Amino acid sequence: MVKNEKRLISKELAKGICTQPAISKIEKGEVCPQLDTLYMLALKLKVPLSYFINILLFENKDYIDQTVTYIEELTSRHQYQEAYHLVKAELKTKNQDPWFHSYLTWQQYYNGYQLNYYHADECLDDLKKLLKNQTIIMERFLDLKIINTIGTIYSNLGKYKESLFYYEKILSNYNGKYINPILESKNIYILRVIYNKAKTLYDAGDYQVAVETVKEGIRLSIKNHNMSLLGQLYYYQGQCYEKMTYNRDEIKHSYQQSLYFFELLENYTYVEIIKKLKKEFLE
Repeated sequence: MVKNEKRLISKELAKGICTQPAISKIEKGEVCPQLDTLYMLALKLKVPLSYFINILLFENKDYIDQTVTYIEELTSRHQYQEAYHLVKAELKTKNQDPWFHSYLTWQQYYNGYQLNYYHADECLDDLKKLLKNQTIIMERFLDLKIINTIGTIYSNLGKYKESLFYYEKILSNYNGKYINPILESKNIYILRVIYNKAKTLYDAGDYQVAVETVKEGIRLSIKNHNMSLLGQLYYYQGQCYEKMTYNRDEIKHSYQQSLYFFELLENYTYVEIIKKLKKEFLE
């Protein structure tokens, strides 16, 4: 499928090249345009001709979508070993779609890092190299996922300044009106970035800014009707309130809210953790 990188409307894109309906069919992957048409489109969109040729020759959208969905199901369940082996096997395939190859490379380092197969510095170097392919990785906001992983690794290393730099790199350019429905909404993914930023601020001892970040995450969760991280956000709100010696009732309310969402989403691992660690506030 040919992507309209400059977000030109089909009428403007077609002007002087082909008809507007033809552009629509190309974008939907219903027709394969001639080389001269691709050349003119590449000039207008200011992308290399090879980008379109690679996509048209090697894209298998259904297979890619199914594989990406399965890999992300594995990582969401922390089944890093299974995800890593699947990704390594997929990377052996020749003539892959460029975006899918970048995605698999990111997942290789993400899961490999979780399994301690790669040193943090090695992961950071190679993930930063992936960011240079902006034309490719902007699709399905893979660039944001790579940047978020870099921020997380820096946070794990205790390099909070560097970590926050990468989280802010995402959030400073975030437009809440934009939604990408493919596999995972960009708006919903931003919640994960906000949560990671709040955790990093908490670990760095900046509790006031951490609380403000948590509240932004809660506000955005409500706006997008998404509960996936509300338990974690309320938990860190309680943690910050404890450090800032807030009123006991406010701390208790945060942990009660956290427990409510963990139980509602049947996240029993976190239910047990919060009941054990915050027992005094829940009785």
